[in-house]
Amino acid sequence: MAKESEKPFSVTLDLDKCEIFGGFVKKLSATTLSKLIDFVYDRDRAKEILKSGEDPLIYEVIGFETPKVEGNLSAAITILNPGKIGHEYYMTKGHFHEKENTSEIYICLSGRGFLLMQNKKGEVDVQEMARGRVIYVPPGWAHRAINIGSTKLIFLAIYPSDAGHDYGAIKERGFKKIVIERDGKPSIEDNPRWRD
Repeated sequence: MAKESEKPFSVTLDLDKCEIFGGFVKKLSATTLSKLIDFVYDRDRAKEILKSGEDPLIYEVIGFETPKVEGNLSAAITILNPGKIGHEYYMTKGHFHEKENTSEIYICLSGRGFLLMQNKKGEVDVQEMARGRVIYVPPGWAHRAINIGSTKLIFLAIYPSDAGHDYGAIKERGFKKIVIERDGKPSIEDNPRWRD
């Protein structure tokens, strides 16, 4: 059987069910609270949840990755569940690309959310995620999806296969902003854990 990069191939994106399947598609990752704890603001609340015996699934990623060589593209659907840790909405870890000159496209398929982006200078941009929105993540910008709705936030990401994921910088410094529920609505606020 030919590798993904050697011959053309196709997979199916079911726009009604917000699912991707066929060919080389597989589950790429599943992130539970225990894997996200170093990325959340209210770590005490996260520890309380884990001590109760729960380890909720926050998000999973399903798609295909072609060999990590320049010129190849990969695509994946992320399914980000609704919920909060304390007052902070469920979110992805967020990452920079290891290869800094690579960009990414996000296409929201279902749900409501924000795409929080930040460059290494500390400049922040927030784009609304809603069905049909296409968001461009420029080179050098870290990005994190946040589910502010009551249903799953589902989006398709298309990225260079050799971009790589740098989670360490986010784990160490965090994002400058967090999204919390305040008075029943999402509020974008300064992150007290942010370190210059």
